[in-house]
Amino acid sequence: MKKYDTNKLNQIPINEVASILNIDISNKKGINCFKGHDSKSPSLHFYLNTNTFYCFGCGIGSNNISLVMEYCEVSFSEACQIIENKFFGDSSYRLPIKTIQYKKYKTNFAPDREVYRWIIDNSSLSTRGSKYLQSRGFTTETVNKYKIFDIEQPNVFFKKLKETWGDERLYSCGLIKLKDDKYLSSWWRYTIVFPYFDLNNNVTYLQGRYIDHVNLRWVNLPNVKSSLYNLNILNDCKHGEAIYICEGITDTLSLCQKGKKAVGIMGANNFKKKYVFLLNNYDIWVVPDNDNGGEKFFNDVKEKFSNYMSIKRLPFDKQYNDITDYIQGIKNV
Repeated sequence: MKKYDTNKLNQIPINEVASILNIDISNKKGINCFKGHDSKSPSLHFYLNTNTFYCFGCGIGSNNISLVMEYCEVSFSEACQIIENKFFGDSSYRLPIKTIQYKKYKTNFAPDREVYRWIIDNSSLSTRGSKYLQSRGFTTETVNKYKIFDIEQPNVFFKKLKETWGDERLYSCGLIKLKDDKYLSSWWRYTIVFPYFDLNNNVTYLQGRYIDHVNLRWVNLPNVKSSLYNLNILNDCKHGEAIYICEGITDTLSLCQKGKKAVGIMGANNFKKKYVFLLNNYDIWVVPDNDNGGEKFFNDVKEKFSNYMSIKRLPFDKQYNDITDYIQGIKNV
């Protein structure tokens, strides 16, 4: 098998790769995914600052090679060959025209608290998961408090899940997804899972974390909307108390271990206006990463709160990528 310089292929601007696939990404708010799920919900997003893409509908996403693999439905090596031909070889190479048939599924996607609670009650954290979280600085007390668990054997786990709840119910709450009219598991490899809870301590979302995948780390539930991570901490907060808004789960947990009251959003681009009404009685601090995405995140939160209060930023040494690395003393090389 021919070896390809995957770093070179993935460094090509992703908008140029999208262009050769005839994918129009001019709509920055998202486009209809080429996988053919419901076209009423544009869910495919391209992030030019990180040169990645992600679909919040079906969960596909990563880099240039993955984009070509998913769009053309080819293998890894075939995708590399396509990119190399188009950009570094035979520029006359023509890709087949793809016709997308959108499928209309009359499914009301929503969190299923009963199913999610059953999963938590029937799961635990393995030694592997415990060691990984400890290496990231999280204590046993934190793991137990936030009910973090893992799935060592996804095939076995989802078989039992389907036997208990059935395909349709699991599909409507994002635990399985449709591809080529077949139900597939939303988590297909070893996964650490972080539950989200609402103000009534009901579990409303489950976010997966792969630790053995190069290009994909966080895995969301297709079609199901998330809320703030650690939202139920507001039950213990007093009016005017400091609340820290973080870019993700790990930063949230790191600050909570330090005795701070913190909540997290699902990535730098996911702070929603509705969160303002949950948080406008508190002293708000934003904890962005030290990168362009973090700067955008801070400005976005500041703009959404502009009619209510001034927002402060929690500064830390720019030698560190995020607050978790800062707390652990891991410098960004």
